[in-house]
Amino acid sequence: MNLINDPWLQLGWRDGREGPGRLVDVVDPDVVALLAPRADFRGAMYQWMLGVLQLAFQLEHEEDWQDMWFIPPDKAQLQARLAPWAEFFELAGDGPRFMQDLVPGDDFGLKDIRDLLIDQGSNSNLHFNKPDTINGLCPCCAAQALYCLQQNAPSGGVGHRVSMRGGGPLTTLLEPQLEAGAQPSLWQRLWLNVLPLDQLLQPGGDLAGLEDQRPARILPWVAPTRTSEKNTGSPTGPVDAHPLQAYWGMPRRIRLVWESARPGTCDLCGAQTETLLTQYRTKNYGVEYQAWEHPLTPYYHDPKNKTLPLSAKGQKGGIGYRHWLGLTLGRSDRQPAPARLMHYYLNTRAYEFMRIGAPLEARVWVFGFDCDNMKARSWYDATLPVLHVLPERLAGVQADVGSLLEVAHEAARQLHTAVKGAWCDRPKDMNDEPAVPQSLWAATENLFYQQLRQLAADDSPATRAAVFKTWLAGIRATALRLFEDWSVGEYEKGWDIKRLVDARQRLERELLFAKPMKQLHTYIKQQEVTT
Repeated sequence: MNLINDPWLQLGWRDGREGPGRLVDVVDPDVVALLAPRADFRGAMYQWMLGVLQLAFQLEHEEDWQDMWFIPPDKAQLQARLAPWAEFFELAGDGPRFMQDLVPGDDFGLKDIRDLLIDQGSNSNLHFNKPDTINGLCPCCAAQALYCLQQNAPSGGVGHRVSMRGGGPLTTLLEPQLEAGAQPSLWQRLWLNVLPLDQLLQPGGDLAGLEDQRPARILPWVAPTRTSEKNTGSPTGPVDAHPLQAYWGMPRRIRLVWESARPGTCDLCGAQTETLLTQYRTKNYGVEYQAWEHPLTPYYHDPKNKTLPLSAKGQKGGIGYRHWLGLTLGRSDRQPAPARLMHYYLNTRAYEFMRIGAPLEARVWVFGFDCDNMKARSWYDATLPVLHVLPERLAGVQADVGSLLEVAHEAARQLHTAVKGAWCDRPKDMNDEPAVPQSLWAATENLFYQQLRQLAADDSPATRAAVFKTWLAGIRATALRLFEDWSVGEYEKGWDIKRLVDARQRLERELLFAKPMKQLHTYIKQQEVTT
């Protein structure tokens, strides 16, 4: 199966049809969706298609990107661009195999095909976590599982390397929002996330690093694996590969076993196949990536620059507005800084559209695993709005949004403390109840985005004071209401009414006088005196 030429993708059309298609079908304006049997596969396949488009076009200027946004290539033009790379995207055969070790040895161990799935062995409640029922995969699902694992690989034991971005990284992609709610085509969904080559340069890199276009520097399965044994191997840094390898990282040494394939039904997608894959071979000490920054992932940066940036990961509680600043505009302390894609879009691409009188709106799609070493605890998948802020106003908006978030963090913490205080005499001995603080974040999300839009539109002192006042009042009212929801109605269980009243009074006090709240109250009072 050739991933460039064969109809192995599952696509959705504007009229509601679903079915197989080839990569060149993405330029059809009536193709609007890329489908997959699992949520993590869907995220991986969008990244796979972006990687292929980055390979095919390798843009030098933003103007070249704009030309193909307004007038996409036709299928013949795209096929011509893809042709030089097609030979490297065979899933089986005697030559290089997609995302697989070029020269496997006799010491490769045999594993069940289900072990390609990141949630294999997890006892989480992932909605697609049923690994015991997966004994065979069709070639299409095997290819998706292979790429998904290589892009997101968590810890896998001694020498089984994590992905280029670390285990379970978050990915951020842009989704175009067209006028009048029109549905964007798949080409538009993908092309908005394609970057000029110079934006893929790694920190400290230079344009000379883009000139060496040998396939083995871009696609690691084309050459013998750069292994990473303690004494004979070495890490792979940005100087050791082309920047495009960011889309094709291959930390795991894997080889699909076709000899044992048989006719059957795929346990993921239900397709009938003559080659149901049930096993693969693997060996540790594959590629060990160091010092790479993936263009689609936010990173935390050490303020003293003594340690390498750390990719943002999925965390308990899911993705919500408390993450908005770091994922879009970025925090001034770079904790985290947004993905390079997001930074480029907000600071260059969006302004180019404004300049030509065709403003472009977008949302950010955020997804990724929450991993605990080898185990996948949760899968997170969310979309958040993207707001444009003029460069001269960026620092002020970052600070103001940061203040709103600090208030919410403190209120959620105080709510959690108060509810535990209402529940028992020794709340510090209780386990945390994550649902309590999370309930405040969920209940105030709409209010946050309302205030955010006001700050983005007008940063005058009067508007800032009004926003702060509305936010403080909304957070306070919500926290007190949620306290009642979590505690009232439990008297019949022998709970202490005095304990409950004391806990509420402490909560009321902290919602007024905790440091983040006091800072905003001070600003509001100053503005009232001034006016």
